[in-house]
Amino acid sequence: MKLSHWLLIFIACALLGVGGAYFATLATRPQLIPPQLRLASLREPSTVLLLGVDVVYSDSGRHLKADKDAFTGRSDTIMVSRLDPIANSFRVISIPRDTSVRIPGQGVQKINAANAIGGPPLAVQTVSQFLNIPIDHYVVINVHGLVDLVNELGGITVEVPKKMQYMDWTAKLKIDLEPGVHTLTGNQAMGFVRFRHDALGDIGRVTRQQIFIRAVLDKALRPESWPHIPKLIEIAQKYIYTDLNAEQIMTMANFVRSVPKSNQVLSMMPGNFSASGDWDVTDKEVRRMVARLNGASFVETTRDDIRVAISNASSIQGMGFKLAGLLGKKGYRNVVVQKALLELSDPVKRTRIIAQKANPEDASLVKSDLGNIGEVVNVSAGDIESSVTIIIGDDLANKLSALQEGASSLDETPQSANHADVGGETTNPVTH
Repeated sequence: MKLSHWLLIFIACALLGVGGAYFATLATRPQLIPPQLRLASLREPSTVLLLGVDVVYSDSGRHLKADKDAFTGRSDTIMVSRLDPIANSFRVISIPRDTSVRIPGQGVQKINAANAIGGPPLAVQTVSQFLNIPIDHYVVINVHGLVDLVNELGGITVEVPKKMQYMDWTAKLKIDLEPGVHTLTGNQAMGFVRFRHDALGDIGRVTRQQIFIRAVLDKALRPESWPHIPKLIEIAQKYIYTDLNAEQIMTMANFVRSVPKSNQVLSMMPGNFSASGDWDVTDKEVRRMVARLNGASFVETTRDDIRVAISNASSIQGMGFKLAGLLGKKGYRNVVVQKALLELSDPVKRTRIIAQKANPEDASLVKSDLGNIGEVVNVSAGDIESSVTIIIGDDLANKLSALQEGASSLDETPQSANHADVGGETTNPVTH
């Protein structure tokens, strides 16, 4: 055989090897492939408004009948997502439904009224005006669609933080969930994301919605979920109203499942409860969160600017105050120790460091001061007033316990000997 023939065979084998490796990586670990080289993936950044609408009733004689096909209800869920293939990131801002905003032509009202008054066009206009950014697309999902979507995926596994028991007459849904890690069915998932009968009301619900979305993203990254995509799109076409076509939805889905977990940032619009119970947001916070949505980083934060909330979810008692003292020595001036966030029978194994306000830089700084123990979680699922929430797991507790006995140290060069201010309060649940 001539040398040229061997060369051709070699090149063919090399191409087959490279192609096989490419498609194997695309199928199993797509986040390792640059966005520009992925097949059927997003090419330009896109901002999408997601609305989850409440049940709408139609008049059926003497009785009101739930209209499962209606998309004009008040929006229980309001999320603005930024899909950015250039930064290879997926960022989401959840806007509480009771946020007080100016609705064009309607005056100041709760933001969830916009869709009920003028449908998706008015909702898009309202959110765009509130955030001062363009909205490229919208997706409106009827709450009943969530049931079929979750069931098609075989359920979604979340950590239920506390007992949830309530009859939601609006959705004709009985909510009865026990604390612990559970794989929720469609009906259970709808109860999990709709439940709001706790001290924080809708803010607590936003937290659980982000826990749920994080769990969905985690499952969507598993190869066994991908064969379900065609069926999921079929379900979506029934329960979702959008200006996106099926090809665009598939393209966005392919992109989102390929984004590394570290580049998935879920956050809630910070604010405060007004006297009327509405969620008031300052212009400064809006600008800051929009900058985060667009990928801006704020690295000028110092330890004494970061408000840290600590909750001990480990099997060793007293670790919250122990950690507060250590952080005080490192220069943190605003540290609070809280009651346990989770009513679980089993302790948390791995420490979670929650970037509460789309601030992974702050969370990473805290993690480095913990000896790089734990996992940074980019989701607003901690104390709503904190910058960073630390859920102590057994990994960090064991280290703290050893330190207490003089056997080891998190950091041999503490920066300050001042102690942290320690208080007590309750807060929200967290995700894995």
